[in-house]
Amino acid sequence: MIRLGLTAAVHFEGERGCHHGNAFSSMFNGWNRERAEELGFPTGGATDDRVEGARVVRIYDEDREGAEMMAQIYDIDEVCDSPEELAEGTDAVIAADSGEFDKWKLVVPALEAGLPTFIDKPLAETPGEAQEIVDLATQHDAPLMSCSSFRWCDAAREMRQQLSDLGTLELLSGVSGQGKYHVYAIHPVELVYGILGPGTRTVINVGEEDRDIVHMRRDDGTQVVLNMFYREVIAGGQMFTLCGSGGWHTVTELGALYHPMMEAFLTMARTREMPVGAAEMVEVIAVVEAARRSREKGGVEITV
Repeated sequence: MIRLGLTAAVHFEGERGCHHGNAFSSMFNGWNRERAEELGFPTGGATDDRVEGARVVRIYDEDREGAEMMAQIYDIDEVCDSPEELAEGTDAVIAADSGEFDKWKLVVPALEAGLPTFIDKPLAETPGEAQEIVDLATQHDAPLMSCSSFRWCDAAREMRQQLSDLGTLELLSGVSGQGKYHVYAIHPVELVYGILGPGTRTVINVGEEDRDIVHMRRDDGTQVVLNMFYREVIAGGQMFTLCGSGGWHTVTELGALYHPMMEAFLTMARTREMPVGAAEMVEVIAVVEAARRSREKGGVEITV
């Protein structure tokens, strides 16, 4: 049984109730609905679908009261006083999605201890900071995984399976009805990388702040166009299409999200083999940042 430490799981953008924190805690430990209602703690994201082979045994958050609530709801053994304490007596550590770019700082002690570590999306705000994080992990031989659940979802797996039947790929197009760019832009970008792998050369964004239209020019010649609009502009949802010389393939349902991602993390914790290379994790952040800068500069082409 892998003993997990959990942090950045109590809040999302400053408010109690982290969707990913609730999901990860419940899939490993189960949860107590009645206790959550008694405490008045928001449990959006909590699930009854379990992932076997691991258990959250420690939690840390600056909001100790909130962490203690989660410990009661999700049967977590110990509430820690510091990130350093979180890294003690655990086999691997997870930083959930707090909606903040600096959540990685909470797992520095885990990385320095060489522990397998998951940092929920996004790894960092800039590629320079992302590189610092992967360099720290490399320095201490700590297996690191950072990604969006879109990379591991059923739709991405389905599209990967179709690649051999589509001939020479020419286009991957996507439409996402989603939230704020700084939180959600990484989702469709990660899906692209989960299907095609690394290799983005330049990025252009000809959209606006609430309706980004991003073109990614790749080394392999495949064109990628992602339309990422706020839910207030178009209805929420996802649609991705792969087009090649041998046919097209479209998906409109993502399917399972968090569970395949956490299963991949547990595999990394057991084998210490990273499922996504360090350079690719940094490149994803570089693409997201380049698209933002391109939009702010009026649609200029940015080299990644």
